[in-house]
Amino acid sequence: MEKMLLKNGKIVLADRIITGDILLVDGKIKKIMEKDHPFYEQAIDLQGKYVVPGFIDVHIHGANGADAMDGTTEALKTISTFVAKHGTTNFLATTLTSTKENLENVLAKAGELQNKELDGANIFGVHMEGPYFDVQYKGAQNEKYIKPAGIEEIKEFLSVKPGLVKLFSMSPKGEASLEAIKYLRSQGVVVSIGHSAVFFDDVQKAIKAGLGHSTHTFNGMRGINHRELGVAGAVLNSDDIMAEVIFDKIHVHPETVRLMIRAKGVDKIECITDAMSATGLAEGNYKLGELDVYVKDNQARLVSNDSLAGSVLTLDKAFKNIIELGYSIFDAVKMTSTNAAKEFGLNAGEIAEGKDADLVVLNPDYSVDMTLVKGKVKYKA
Repeated sequence: MEKMLLKNGKIVLADRIITGDILLVDGKIKKIMEKDHPFYEQAIDLQGKYVVPGFIDVHIHGANGADAMDGTTEALKTISTFVAKHGTTNFLATTLTSTKENLENVLAKAGELQNKELDGANIFGVHMEGPYFDVQYKGAQNEKYIKPAGIEEIKEFLSVKPGLVKLFSMSPKGEASLEAIKYLRSQGVVVSIGHSAVFFDDVQKAIKAGLGHSTHTFNGMRGINHRELGVAGAVLNSDDIMAEVIFDKIHVHPETVRLMIRAKGVDKIECITDAMSATGLAEGNYKLGELDVYVKDNQARLVSNDSLAGSVLTLDKAFKNIIELGYSIFDAVKMTSTNAAKEFGLNAGEIAEGKDADLVVLNPDYSVDMTLVKGKVKYKA
């Protein structure tokens, strides 16, 4: 039996902060204590720092020079180790629009590491971003691989490893895509609208078919017009859709994030990074899949047309941005952890007895001091 005691922390529960200790046993939260406790050999004094649930990133392509599309376990391990330094304890390795062969290879490599103990964050599955998009809103997706949705191909993707694909981003354009959404939902996959030129009424049909998520809301989709709400308006208007947001103050203006929160509430928004391989590295030229990208002033942009190409954001920064916008630490926890845990059925996302010990210790300025995955310290500043 592995035991560890986290002593003297400001423990951020769902509705209050207590000063106390957390007993971890075999990777789970065994007991939360505000009073005296037995002494354990393995005890860490947190010296009054915050303890929050580990961040969950359901949309991340790469970091520290590695990309999920590299198609190697080494690249995925590099991403895992890097994001743990920034408080992420669980993530979905995210693909890009590419050839069927490339995508199946990436799925196979991610499948080898799914829910296996790593030196960093846990890879709990894959987010397939593409290839069923609209060229008009392709963003940093490679146009030559974009095509209409097809159930037979989807079946092949899902068969690489059953239960691996957790999230599938697509444009719900036409009847074939609606059938694809129904099929994906029947297989337990969350379906997200992204890189889409469809209209408000099309989104309503997609919601009826099972659509329940929005890929980097406002980016890569038809925006709001007062006569046609578009995709973004449909997302804000629906209680059935969980909305991603890249809150780096570049992709979406902070006041637009405030508008999102007013429209949807803090229970229906998930902060994601959409981070690419340059995250954590110096300014310069990089690749996003096959596309050339340059990074300058904390922005990643395509060389070809200057479009934003993912981000260099980390979730600890998004967490801090939420608080700086005037929201509470409880709200920040929901939008960086709890909501994703609930949507994808993870035994995490809140500090409560019986939950996985996926925890982050934060300094007073919300920088990461320590990250624990299943009760094991994966990073210490």
